Amino acid sequence: MLIDKDRTGLQSIKTHPRQLGIPLSRWGRNLISSCPFHAPEETSLFFYDALGYWRYRCLQCGNEGDLVEFVMRSRFNGLDDQAARVEALEFFGAQEQTNGEQYEYEHPWIKEIGGEKAKVLEQFVSYCHWAACKSESSAEFLSKRGWSIGQAQLYGIGYYSGDPEPFISYCMLAGVERHQINFYLDNLEVYQEPRITIPARNSKGIIHSVYGRSMEENHPHPYISYASGPADIPFNIQSDNERPIIVEGFFDALTADLAGIPGVVSTMYQELTQSHLYKLKACGAEAVTVILRRDSNRRRQEFQIQKYLQQAENLNLKFKSIILPKDETIDQLVRKNGADQILELISHTEEDTIHTHRRSVMLQDIKENFDNAMACPPTTSVGYSLSKFPKLDATIDGIQSGCFFVSSQPFGLKSILLSSLALDLVESNPTIKIIYIALETPRRQLFDRFIAMMTGESILSVRKQNSHDETNKKILQATKDLIAYVRQNRLEIWEDTPAFDNIEMLRILKEELKEHQDLAVIIDGIDHLKITDRNEISDINERRSTVMLDLYKALDTPIFLGGELLCTESGLVGPRPYLRDSDAIFWLESKGGNLFLTVDSKRLGKNHLYQGNVIMDSISSRMNEE
Repeated sequence: MLIDKDRTGLQSIKTHPRQLGIPLSRWGRNLISSCPFHAPEETSLFFYDALGYWRYRCLQCGNEGDLVEFVMRSRFNGLDDQAARVEALEFFGAQEQTNGEQYEYEHPWIKEIGGEKAKVLEQFVSYCHWAACKSESSAEFLSKRGWSIGQAQLYGIGYYSGDPEPFISYCMLAGVERHQINFYLDNLEVYQEPRITIPARNSKGIIHSVYGRSMEENHPHPYISYASGPADIPFNIQSDNERPIIVEGFFDALTADLAGIPGVVSTMYQELTQSHLYKLKACGAEAVTVILRRDSNRRRQEFQIQKYLQQAENLNLKFKSIILPKDETIDQLVRKNGADQILELISHTEEDTIHTHRRSVMLQDIKENFDNAMACPPTTSVGYSLSKFPKLDATIDGIQSGCFFVSSQPFGLKSILLSSLALDLVESNPTIKIIYIALETPRRQLFDRFIAMMTGESILSVRKQNSHDETNKKILQATKDLIAYVRQNRLEIWEDTPAFDNIEMLRILKEELKEHQDLAVIIDGIDHLKITDRNEISDINERRSTVMLDLYKALDTPIFLGGELLCTESGLVGPRPYLRDSDAIFWLESKGGNLFLTVDSKRLGKNHLYQGNVIMDSISSRMNEE
């Protein structure tokens, strides 16, 4: 049921838990006390600010109400409701008289500039909380996250069905007009799907926005805002907070606050900015602790923390950074280990400077390397598997992150080998995405090559209808499979364009890596890549090799480079930059009608990693081990 505000008497009298004369402790952004209704020794009674006035709720016995009702039930429980209410109101009047204060209750949004917006948002939050109490799907979603409806009420968490009409009707009864709803909740009718709602307040406790969280897993837009507003106010920000703890997710902040960890705020999955830190400093911050979920790209995360450290130093804020274990969140850790372990971790974490940050990152990397190694059984492949090259796969333990140069004699075989490897990786690894950058071959020819390799037919056969229906059926099925790889975002083929250079390529690949961590890149025709930087290096092969090394370091993914490599009786000799910088060199050579593949490396422990015979299908040209 919706709160009947007129019945409470709170519209004409100021009430605060401090006036009750009972021991109170700060608990997150709320106050907590023992519960007089079921167990005086158990501190499970929360007092929370509900849209500008205080209410209480015991998370154990379920008693709840406003402060007038608390006084009625705890002190005048022998009277009937009406008499007890009169006595309770007189109690608060006596308190005010004793304090010598004359106060007429005024809702906080009345004083706030643009207070009409806060009024509309508070009506929306109140409605959504009522809806959450009636919705089984929202209760189920919250339950999976470890939240009860009673706990959600402490923070105004609610449920919006996506249908605005019931809410608009509710607002009409409360004196809010439709044009006000459309103006301040400007995204209400854009997102017409069920979502959990989470109010965001500024440091004064005024709601400035309401966020919606999808209840679907892997939703493309899990978080949205129903009201346009400032995006640089940290979620759950509080005044008089000297040591805020900055986390990433909404529920990370809410669960930590519910556990009693003071001053936890969230960047709402955004980059931490100078503006975020400035607002925290305006609320009294002297030191900040940033807790980040582990990024698969450790190098990128290290640079990110260095940027945050510099921003904090610009505002004379002390700074600590903590990276959580792989696949862990603050929400999960607090529920599993409790608040004390998080607080102890923060207290034992060294304050960051440029030097201590480098040292702490190194220590975390060493431990992570060990944990990853010990978590992988001896029979498990570390890299991406190659089902068509099982001996090679076993020797190099799958395709792992690295820069691999591929060449052949005759030269054209390297493109067929790269195509065979690309198709093998896509077919054998359901999570991988291949980006094939074709700088020497038209994209349509690559389509035909892949279809031919998938069907066992020749390229000429797949370019027109065949006289045999079975062959046409195979071509159709292979085409459907190829389309499926593209639709599933598992295969892309890039053609050379006039604007395509290494800088543009790196920018696009970085964006791809954010969305798809299992990424492998194949560049067929490295000798034709346009180089637009590193002008201080005169040798073109040296420049290309340096750019490719920079690309590999920035992405930390498997990168195959197809290009020209010379072979004489003395072995592989050039171009030397590729030999120096590559993790391994794949050399395919035709001798006496047979194909021999060798993989050499000076970085992986020994020069000759692998040598084996390769069979190339006489019709489709697909390659595999003998």
